[in-house]
Amino acid sequence: MPNARGDQAKLLARRQSTFGAAEAAADGAFYTLPYYSYSVSPTGELANDEAIYGDAFPGEVVQGLRNLAGSFEVPMGLDSIGWHLAQILGLPTTTGTGPYVHTFAAAAQPSILLATHGISHGGVSQHFTQDTLATTGMEISAQKNGTRQRVTFNATGREEVKAGATLDATPVEYAADPVPVSFQGSLSIDGSEVAGVTSVGLTLNTGREADQETMNGAATAAEISDGVWDLGGTLGARFRDAQLYDLADAGTAFALTMAWQISANYSLSINVPSLLLERTGVPITGRGLIAQDYNWRANRPATGAELIEVTLTNATENYANAS
Repeated sequence: MPNARGDQAKLLARRQSTFGAAEAAADGAFYTLPYYSYSVSPTGELANDEAIYGDAFPGEVVQGLRNLAGSFEVPMGLDSIGWHLAQILGLPTTTGTGPYVHTFAAAAQPSILLATHGISHGGVSQHFTQDTLATTGMEISAQKNGTRQRVTFNATGREEVKAGATLDATPVEYAADPVPVSFQGSLSIDGSEVAGVTSVGLTLNTGREADQETMNGAATAAEISDGVWDLGGTLGARFRDAQLYDLADAGTAFALTMAWQISANYSLSINVPSLLLERTGVPITGRGLIAQDYNWRANRPATGAELIEVTLTNATENYANAS
């Protein structure tokens, strides 16, 4: 009997219209998305009842609440990444006729886009359906190396069930989907590229949670509750001058832009218009190159400005469902 293998597992996705109702199986209705790892998993509580029977045996086992949460890591495919960006930031504003320019931004009153995911293990013919998934966070860590750029997303949902067959035998792929190599990334402060930067990290959280407090007569969540945006990260650089030290010491706000460009037709940039560096010193740890490392946090956006804006240029016309 064969064993399940990761290279034979497909991740299928479709935007879900109704809470608690997974999208129906249909050929050509789901996207198949590239990924490195997928650990959005179901959990269920078990506890022994505490009723007293006059002996030392444990009480009956009670099956408690059922949850679905975890993370998945994907390549920064410059076509497919837009699907994930839409799930966390909302559908973009799109211009152009090819290449298309998609602009995503964190809304002051965001709408939660839900999704149905299918996980199909082709080698052993086992299939699972996850419903009512909401993307709760995004993490990007960039540094100069020779590997493809990756992005991690966090998600929460309602339930996973075993399915008798795959949700889609002929899913739609993002065929072109070029992925930038990490050394193609750059960092700018107030529009000027910064020399000596060695790493930059960005973490965006939505505050969304699966509501397991509202009584709905079920062991699964009653809804996905919205939360408050939270945006921060890290910045590392060689110690060449006092630019970053002075910004941190004075508490001066500035704009930070992370960008990856493959060509005029394929690029992605992430702009945080106002952030501050956490004040810290420049430690000397040995005889080698001296590094400076800072944490940063985004400001409340000014009137008419964005908390975060992502601009994606690619060959994808829109991020609607496959059909």
